[in-house]
Formats: sequence, C-alpha cells, structure tokens
Amino acid sequence: MRVAPLVLLPLWYSALAGQNGVARPAVVVINLRFNGEHANVLQPGDTAVVAAATSKLRATLGASDVVTIVDSSATATAVAQAEADGNPCDNACALAVARRLGARWVAKGTISNLSNLVWLLSADLLDVTTGRAVLADSYEIKGEAARMAPGAAHMFAQRIEKTAANVLH
Repeated sequence: MRVAPLVLLPLWYSALAGQNGVARPAVVVINLRFNGEHANVLQPGDTAVVAAATSKLRATLGASDVVTIVDSSATATAVAQAEADGNPCDNACALAVARRLGARWVAKGTISNLSNLVWLLSADLLDVTTGRAVLADSYEIKGEAARMAPGAAHMFAQRIEKTAANVLH
C-alpha cells in the first residue's frame, strides 16, 4: 500500500500546478511547409510527409506539461488572413500571428526534399517578446521520409519544451 501514494504524486502535482493559477505559455505552430525546389523528382506523397511531421509536432507539444499549443484552426485562420496578399508567412508574419493569438513563442519551418533519400527539416522557434529566434534547428532525414520526418518533428518539439522550461525557471 505504500506504493499508491507515490503513484498519485504526479496527479497531485499536476492538480496543484493547475490550481496555482500559473498558465503555461502558449506556442503557435505554423504548419510546416514543403520545399521541393532542389528535389530530383517530386512525388505525389511529398506533401503528406510534411503534413505528418506537422501533426507529430503538434501532438508532442499538445501533450506537453510545459507549454500550451494554440488551436490549429485559429492559427490556420490567422495565417490565411496574413497571407491574403499572396506572400508566404515569413518570420515577421509569424511573429505578428503569434502576437495576435496571444502566444509567447511561434514555431515554424520547412521540410525540403533534397533527393529521393535525403530530406531536411529546418525549423525555428521565435520569441514573440524579442522577435528573435531562440532555436534554429535542422534535422537531416535519411531513409523513408514518411516515417523519419515525424521523428525529426518530435525531436524539435522536445527541444521547444526544453527551451521553454529553461526560460521559465
């Protein structure tokens, strides 16, 4: 019976953290973009690789105890409005979207198809208060992109959590 209180400790701590009124800072995740400019051959499934990586990035951050992810539909609407002039959402746009949605950070990036076996995830975490990148990561993806790209996005999400935790403590 002594094990039961230890098992309940994380639940108690989570409830206490929720009761103390301290909100977790928000992160806007802008959908990762596909870049096939240097690809040898573009494949119909290339954009699905990017969608899977974006989903994994959102899922990992959505399960975070450190940050709160801004609703994806609110983010998509704000990005679409910002891109109404026909220009893709750059860093200044991403920062404006995050400010509009009340977020502390914004994550964005591209997945480039460099060859049929090599892809690259380049991703940034921008601090909305300073306008500067606090993370600028790139992950070389070799092998089956549909399986490997979500793994790279997961690693980026973990780095976001670690960065946020370091800033908050």
